[in-house]
Amino acid sequence: PPRSTLFPYTTLFRSQAQTTVGELHGSGTTNPSRLFWQSMDIIEERTKGPTHLTYRAVGSSTGQKEFLGASNGNMALNHFGSGDIPMTQSRYDAVVAAGRSMVHVPFALGAIGVFHSVPTSELPTSGSIHVTGCVLAKIFSTQITTWNDPEILALNPGMTATGTIQVVHRVEGSSSTAGFTEYLSAKCSASWSLGSGSTITWPTSTSTAQGSGGMSAFIAANAYAIGYIDAGHGHEAGLGEIALQNADGEYLRTNEADIGAAGVAGLSAGVIPADPTVDFSAVNLYDLAGATTWPITMISYFYISKDLSGMDAQTAALLLAFVNFILSTE
Repeated sequence: PPRSTLFPYTTLFRSQAQTTVGELHGSGTTNPSRLFWQSMDIIEERTKGPTHLTYRAVGSSTGQKEFLGASNGNMALNHFGSGDIPMTQSRYDAVVAAGRSMVHVPFALGAIGVFHSVPTSELPTSGSIHVTGCVLAKIFSTQITTWNDPEILALNPGMTATGTIQVVHRVEGSSSTAGFTEYLSAKCSASWSLGSGSTITWPTSTSTAQGSGGMSAFIAANAYAIGYIDAGHGHEAGLGEIALQNADGEYLRTNEADIGAAGVAGLSAGVIPADPTVDFSAVNLYDLAGATTWPITMISYFYISKDLSGMDAQTAALLLAFVNFILSTE
């Protein structure tokens, strides 16, 4: 038939194809959110068909909870979760009990640094405040309450600060809190009795802040404060950083350490399971050997269902494309 008679049908087909939108929605840790958002924008721009990719930066614990979907009969509320901590054993067990198989896909390493607001003029001769893991445990459990405590001064010749230490911590469930408290619990259990996890009960004299941005803002606004922040946020805010002693006895700040060295040491020590479907809850890269290794290094994971056959085909394809893009050289 003449081309003119086919034109209306061609137009209809094209219109229907363009209104079928491929969607992918994830949630979890805030730390890689800018990376995720920019990557999603690139995928949307390069995909010929209409796509809609979103990521809600709501914290690692929420990413885990939504992947488990306890309020939905243990069926995931997101297409993928993400976190800087492995799934807790109880959530992993609940996923398995629901007949699902999940995989942990590590995609990045990050450092939790300890930042402060001690005036520059009162810093030690070295230019940075040195602390051991045990001194850090005493500071954050409020056993050490002033910057001129003898244990701090013994490590910091020339330090003249005398102010009261203002400890600030995350107020909501946080992978930064989990990593920081798990490190302290393992490193100096004799001085740390507050337990570990994404939320703990802190001394009432400590202060709270919402998210990494809130932590940075509190430290910047309050003299003699100290808090733990993912290193990127702390440096972006221009805060002073504590030099923490690592397993080899070296004092380092995160911008002096080799963050990847903890991953290399962890692989050599067999810390990371070969089977990505097993329980990862005990996996960590804390206080591993190496002169330049940072002692509080976190692994960022995707939480993904192994079997995607029940997922919409376009969504499954976008999930695969997104994970591959994050893992790619680009």
